[in-house]
Amino acid sequence: MAMIQKSVAKTVSIALVVVLLVSSLAIIGANVAYAKSDKVSEMQKKAKELQERLREMQEVRFERVKKMFNEKRLMFIDRGPNYVNFVSTKTEGGVQSFILRIHSEGTPSIYTALANYTKEDGNRTLYWVNGMLKVFGLIEYIDKNGDGLYLQKDNDTRLQYVNFAKLNWKLTVTKIAIDDVQGWKVQMIANDRGATYNITTQVFNTGVRLKDGTPVSPYEAKIDFSFENFPWSSQESRLALITSFTGVSGTASVIHYADTTEVVKERNAYAYFTWVPTAIVDGEGVVEVKVYRRSSRSEMMNYTEFNYPHADKIVHDPVIGVLSGSIEDVPAYQLPASFAQPTPVFPSFTLLATTLAVLAIVGVIIVAARKMIVEPKILKTLH
Repeated sequence: MAMIQKSVAKTVSIALVVVLLVSSLAIIGANVAYAKSDKVSEMQKKAKELQERLREMQEVRFERVKKMFNEKRLMFIDRGPNYVNFVSTKTEGGVQSFILRIHSEGTPSIYTALANYTKEDGNRTLYWVNGMLKVFGLIEYIDKNGDGLYLQKDNDTRLQYVNFAKLNWKLTVTKIAIDDVQGWKVQMIANDRGATYNITTQVFNTGVRLKDGTPVSPYEAKIDFSFENFPWSSQESRLALITSFTGVSGTASVIHYADTTEVVKERNAYAYFTWVPTAIVDGEGVVEVKVYRRSSRSEMMNYTEFNYPHADKIVHDPVIGVLSGSIEDVPAYQLPASFAQPTPVFPSFTLLATTLAVLAIVGVIIVAARKMIVEPKILKTLH
């Protein structure tokens, strides 16, 4: 009898232990589920806040460029196997030209310039500004300190570098229309190890608002960086896109304007590169883009590094453009309280090559003007 009682007691004890163990596991599972739910909820809340912030920034940008929206420009196009030039011209009280050159050979680049020639009371004035965006490549890295930036000084681990200059880029130009506004889409696409790298630029002959709310003035071009199926080396890694935006004149200066904009200043004319502070990952998620900017005197270059999370597809869309007037009129993606002091632009052999390219574009303006039979009007304005 005693043995039976002991056996029953042992069985009950084991049952209690099992019940307690199952209960504990259930509680732990519930806590993990709640934690995951809280994390998802927090991410959704963050994404909603970022979307609202972006909407407000788009409206601020629109307020700054809407006065130019009704301008309709003559658009001239010169196309080659690895480049395309766009020149839009206005001839009221002078000649004002917006120049956009997209080049896919070697390091993908997008060049923009504003040339303004006026004549008043017999006095002739010519001023211009230009800016060059270069997209060097992508670095996959392990973020050791979790700050979201690739910094060698923080001992972040570099896993691989995709050098865009070594890829085989294909350039295509397609005519598009949005709300009866004529435009062109230029795509530079490269495929490597199963990945697709796409740099898309859209330019229009007058102001337009795109479907995502982005306002684009006739002095701007909308850019999309898109990277799909990147050949990741680690599930814990991130990507850093290395770019530079600089002028091609030794007298110009680069200003770090706000947190989302680089500006090249030449007298009262400005070329700017401004970017959305968020990116879209895997088609729906909205994430914050961490940015690091630095200047290298040894390489004579100013760098902007965009940092993205691990994803199958990443899309980020900046804008490049020009304007004249005041720096406060630059349509940045953020209202700046202040901006940093100008830093020198470093002239180099690449700048000389770009200057030669600009001279070629000036020839395009003349040829295109003759073809469009607007030469008499332009020459009358210049003399």
